[in-house]
Amino acid sequence: MGVKINTTELLSVLEITPSHHNIMLVGKHGIGKSRIIEDYFTERGKRVVTLFLGQMSDPGDIIGLPVLDGAINKTVFRPPYWFPEDGQPIVLFLDELNRARPEILQTVMDLTLNKTLAGKKLPEGSQIISAVNEGEEYQLTDLDPALVSRFNIYFFAPTPAEWLLWAAKNKLDARVIDFIDNNNDCLEPPRWIRTWTKQQTAARGNVFRN
Repeated sequence: MGVKINTTELLSVLEITPSHHNIMLVGKHGIGKSRIIEDYFTERGKRVVTLFLGQMSDPGDIIGLPVLDGAINKTVFRPPYWFPEDGQPIVLFLDELNRARPEILQTVMDLTLNKTLAGKKLPEGSQIISAVNEGEEYQLTDLDPALVSRFNIYFFAPTPAEWLLWAAKNKLDARVIDFIDNNNDCLEPPRWIRTWTKQQTAARGNVFRN
């Protein structure tokens, strides 16, 4: 089960959630999940590391690559490029979690439970946040219930009023703001696009099955 929240409520969630709790944001693409996370924590002096799991093809992209340590004559993993070696806590943002390959998701299991990666622990105070898409128009990977259970789940849906405030603050074209103000439904893709995308996804699935 998850809770439906808007932008204002999301900021409150980020403020009150302790770092040892993982957060999962569920919602459509392009609604500002990544930007809100990045801006919120950056303003508070915390480094945000974003990993686009749907673009990764090998577990080594997350856990690093193995190398022989001659001193102990054993194989160890070199830390990946993003791993914090300065001891400072980070926010690890796992974007496109349910677009990741199964082998990528396996590397996330220990990370989300123990904040540990190939035997290396994230600095104390580090937090893990993930984002997933929902909807039949997306080509998604089923998530293991054991993995999902390690997150506090929130269904993120910004309101048109919040978008209008954001647009004014960021000085978008006044004509665009005025149009959306009078046509709130245009913030969502038209139904025909969602239907067409769903059909294309199903067609690709049939090709793979055949």
